[in-house]
Amino acid sequence: MGNDDPKDARPKFSKVVARATTSPLNLGVAGAGVIAAAALGSWPILALGGAAYAALVAFDSANPAFWKKTFAGGGREPIKLPAADKLKDKSTRSAVERLRAARAELERVLAETPADVRSNLTTVEASLEELEERAARLVLRAEELARYLVRVDGAAIREDVARLDTQAGQTRDGETRKQLEQAKAARVDELRVLEELERAKQRLDANLLRMVAVVGGLPSKVVHMRTLDAQAMDDVSGDMNAELERLSGEMRTFEETLKTLVEDPNS
Repeated sequence: MGNDDPKDARPKFSKVVARATTSPLNLGVAGAGVIAAAALGSWPILALGGAAYAALVAFDSANPAFWKKTFAGGGREPIKLPAADKLKDKSTRSAVERLRAARAELERVLAETPADVRSNLTTVEASLEELEERAARLVLRAEELARYLVRVDGAAIREDVARLDTQAGQTRDGETRKQLEQAKAARVDELRVLEELERAKQRLDANLLRMVAVVGGLPSKVVHMRTLDAQAMDDVSGDMNAELERLSGEMRTFEETLKTLVEDPNS
């Protein structure tokens, strides 16, 4: 019965409000108002910026989707992209560097974007955060696979398969031939798993490059929005959000596919 106490909701509400007040979008709106007010020496503009900030915080605090996002994963911290210089695999490191560069350019463009335009990008920024967390998980898996594959000599396994096949064909003893054929079958199966892991790594690289392309295209779309009327801005932001959500869904499906592979290739 104690779990039904309304007081139990207070810490959750406080966490939602805290996240809303520190949201990059909301802080960006407040910052834009301060900068504009300072540049023009206008108290009304400062007050307008403060009112816009307060309205966005109130909207997020009452938005069920924002609550869901705040407490997604049981309150765990979202997975972040690792630092590129911590990655050993060349292709994975390059993808992370390009993702970070694309994100930095988007942040630069958003900082220059008027508050009324940026307010149309709330769902886009939320979808982008979800996509970036998926990218971080794919990066970790790509690095794990690369670390294993670099230690395995596929050519040596293929040579072993050929050698065992030759030996089995040359022996006249039935039991010896049986043992050699079983040894070859085990090596063939090992080679099959290895090739599957190699294909998975290639697909991981391709998916990360697709994310790079999508995120890299967002800044120009935001700049384009600045030239549009309200209805057109809404249409463009809707298309951007749909693209990000579609890509995130496809990445989620890809993650599930990866789980069918050997979970720990080192075992």
